Amino acid sequence: MPTPRSLACISVMALLTSGALPPGSATANARPGFRVNVLPQRFVIAHRGSGSFMAPENTQAALDRGVSDPNADLLEFDIQVLKDGVGGVWHDPTVDRISTSSGPVTALDSTAFKKLVIDAPAWFGGKGAASHPLLLDELLDQYAGRKLLLAHPKDTQAMQLAIDTLTRRGLQDVVQIQTFSRSDAVLAKNAGFVVQVLVGSANQATIDTPQAIQADGIQRVSIWQGLPDATIRSYVAAGLTVAAYDVNRHYRRDQLYALGVHGLDTDDPTYIRGDSARYRRTSDPFGYQTWWYGHLGQVQTPSRLAAEHPDRGSFIAPNWWTVPRGSYPLFVRQGWAQLNKTQELRVWMQATALGADTTRWAGLYFSAQRDNAYADASADPLNAGYSLILRQNGQLQLYRKDPTRTVLLKTINTPALRTGTLAKIQIKITSTGIYIRRYDITSTGATIRDTHYRGTYLYLGRSAYTGHQGPGIAFRVSTR
Repeated sequence: MPTPRSLACISVMALLTSGALPPGSATANARPGFRVNVLPQRFVIAHRGSGSFMAPENTQAALDRGVSDPNADLLEFDIQVLKDGVGGVWHDPTVDRISTSSGPVTALDSTAFKKLVIDAPAWFGGKGAASHPLLLDELLDQYAGRKLLLAHPKDTQAMQLAIDTLTRRGLQDVVQIQTFSRSDAVLAKNAGFVVQVLVGSANQATIDTPQAIQADGIQRVSIWQGLPDATIRSYVAAGLTVAAYDVNRHYRRDQLYALGVHGLDTDDPTYIRGDSARYRRTSDPFGYQTWWYGHLGQVQTPSRLAAEHPDRGSFIAPNWWTVPRGSYPLFVRQGWAQLNKTQELRVWMQATALGADTTRWAGLYFSAQRDNAYADASADPLNAGYSLILRQNGQLQLYRKDPTRTVLLKTINTPALRTGTLAKIQIKITSTGIYIRRYDITSTGATIRDTHYRGTYLYLGRSAYTGHQGPGIAFRVSTR
């Protein structure tokens, strides 16, 4: 699977549960009789097995989770050809990023490949467990027929291996194939497979045009969601079945649906499907000490889930989630929190490490209208919410974040933070205003009359910029 990632068209049936469950706790969802050549109006694909933010990519844990997820309709996985000609389920050209070894994956034979240790505790975090990779035949033995699959061979050799293996097993009806290479796509189509072409850049879109793809007899495409809307719309207008990949935010999902896109390839199927019955809670899920639905940092990608890129923070037992001290802004969407127009929030913030600049701060962005990649810019066309911050010097400040400006609404002076300080913040959102208070001290609160935004989204995080480290802060949150 590439980065930016690819997406396929699949079938979908939305099954909603009656309450929020910890990730990975759903029951199996077998779908006998489903075929890849028949697609419904809307469909969701689980990237690298389960959605690569939800389980370690392309592993048995990921595929198990994908099979059990009622919001994942087709499970995508990557194929590489190993040194002895056997298919391995692996994304990167090297084994460096997610294993304890290094070097090209194609330099390993199947025996050496199976001995690789996927070091999920180091790069995935949460409760990710170390494991060994899957061979293609192992994956097909365990998962073909349990849910529709989407194979992504990484080159022409892998494509031919996939065609031969899947044909021998008679899996043309339950496994779709995708590729960035139109010539490889034609190989799969001529072998009787449902296939789609991945379009990942503006330059590729000038070559693999809708007309060129249709001339090859291919009717499905998967387009990077970051391409211009006009480009995406041109594939829809040509009558192709269009999916979009790298879709992890509701606001972009809705824009793509409005363009006529039917399929979404995502790292978080339950969140992108909007199945709030599964992900909504009244208090944070940090006690699970693993990643909840909708938990997404502003620059988080599948390739940046590593210790040197802590874009979604980490956990501290027994029930804290934390962002580290650092010189870059870090804000993480909290998918569990779906705020109402009137709501009370209680936010506990414990200082774990402070920077030298006492004006740096941690806090929350709340009542946001969109779940965009929030980074606390002074102006951003997607901004529409409020930011409540607690500076290291003790200033508690409420800002309104408009698309074109940031407006300071209130400052309350409180005692400065020290390492280990536990600050407790209360926010009451009403139909007429917002009340704020730091209630771990005797400071009185304040009500600010402002009704501009009453959106549903919540972010936690901290500010920073080069040379001015933001504090390390551990969070706990509840809503009432």
